[in-house]
Amino acid sequence: MRLEGERWRTLVSTVRLGKDEYRVVRPARPLKHAPLFEWWAGVECCVDKAAALEITMAWAFAMRSPRTIVYLPLKQSDSECSWSDGPFLDLVLVHHSLGLRLSKWKEIRGKLRGGRPHTVVCQGFGPEPDYDRRYHRENRDLLRGEIVGETVFVVGSAPAFHFGGHELRELVEDGPRRMHEEPGVHCCAEVTENLRYWNWLHVEYCEDHRVHA
Repeated sequence: MRLEGERWRTLVSTVRLGKDEYRVVRPARPLKHAPLFEWWAGVECCVDKAAALEITMAWAFAMRSPRTIVYLPLKQSDSECSWSDGPFLDLVLVHHSLGLRLSKWKEIRGKLRGGRPHTVVCQGFGPEPDYDRRYHRENRDLLRGEIVGETVFVVGSAPAFHFGGHELRELVEDGPRRMHEEPGVHCCAEVTENLRYWNWLHVEYCEDHRVHA
């Protein structure tokens, strides 16, 4: 499938804390199958095809939206196929330029109400990134990942989200064909964080939902 042109149905909310105002975008409906949890190298997310597409569209939107907090409430996802007993986590994608203090997120989340329905047409991620540049010493376009209050925060610049986004795009666009041609193959996206781990955010099709979801 082609990612560009896919439609992501969202809810848009504006939250005010004192003199600060935050725009929050989240899925119009909860993702049914995307349990997210901590593991030895970072965090793991087990997805079906619908959840893989929605997470990737959210990532593409976050890349292009430096003034927006992108919130994926995943704690209530079906977790039967995960190999963890929890706790399960939510996911927040945010540009570092927004200067969000992660300790404020709980209060922001608590003020979310119904939200305004809005449909985002996915623009994809553009050209392939220059992977060699990523490992240059002077490169500062790196993602930062933190877990605060049962929420995974992925923070970075547009180029940093661009690098990780192409891993997710390949999962969505090439994964289903590969799984059909190679039954039983492990199909995943591996997104690094500050180069400390080779796959800090590991998103994989779960065994029960890989082909038929």
